[in-house]
Amino acid sequence: MQMGIQTERLQLRILHPNEADKVLIFYSQNKDQFEPWEPERDVNFYTLSYQRLSLSIEYNLMQQSKLLRYWVFLKEDPHTIIGSVNFYNITKGSYYTCQLGYKFDRRFVGRGYATESIREAMQVLLTDYEIHRIEANIMPSNLRSIHLVQKLGFQYEGLAISSIKINHKWEDHARYAFINTVN
Repeated sequence: MQMGIQTERLQLRILHPNEADKVLIFYSQNKDQFEPWEPERDVNFYTLSYQRLSLSIEYNLMQQSKLLRYWVFLKEDPHTIIGSVNFYNITKGSYYTCQLGYKFDRRFVGRGYATESIREAMQVLLTDYEIHRIEANIMPSNLRSIHLVQKLGFQYEGLAISSIKINHKWEDHARYAFINTVN
């Protein structure tokens, strides 16, 4: 597991639980932007203790190769999170598949940071984890995310009807997949 990645403009890092304050600030500042696209949050989500525990659980899952999450920072400001890229539900055996998740601070959207960080993180996943298939499930109204995954080489596979509960309502999600043709 690579603990960090450097790109031209960014640092991608796995965080220790003692950095939960950075995560809490990131989520709190972007609550209105993130919540329309995600499942309902736990009542304690916006607390330091919750984020500390979450980072600890994530680290344990990464040690088991079931999850990979990088927090994204600008090289010129390595103390402020601008985004997150994660690959979850990593399944090996005859599948070698996972799901892609990402989110970026509203102040940094539209500058290519998501493309740059996801592309680099995917290389780690495809090489070190030998993943064959990465899936992304996106609400059809989220055109920005659809454009992003298409730019990264994901192909549309179909519509999953009533597949994920968002804000107390079952929502359809467009399924996109990236297939690793190298392995």
